Amino acid sequence: MIKVKTKILFGDLLMVSYHPLLIIMIYEIDSRFKEVMVTSGYRKNDEGVHGTVNPCRGLDIRSWIYDDPQSIVDFINDRFTYDPKRPKYKCALYHDVGKGKHIHLQTHKDTVYEKNA
Repeated sequence: MIKVKTKILFGDLLMVSYHPLLIIMIYEIDSRFKEVMVTSGYRKNDEGVHGTVNPCRGLDIRSWIYDDPQSIVDFINDRFTYDPKRPKYKCALYHDVGKGKHIHLQTHKDTVYEKNA
């Protein structure tokens, strides 16, 4: 089941369009792991992928609902290549940028989806 952390966040999610592959990432996680809690999406004035519009290219999901959050990151990174020209960058990260550990999902204009990976 796909859930959203708060009603305010739900409204924020509807303010902009999202990269189609970012949406597919959420569906893939839900299909495999049976639960997704979106905790952050579009952020006005954000200089990173959360602030990119038309489409927004960043979402965060709650990590502590999974027994092994790194397995979600590996699952996504096995299926999506952020930018084939820059393989060091990944579509999924498990990190803490000062507000607690979470899973960050991101896309690039050149992100590749390998459905059968």
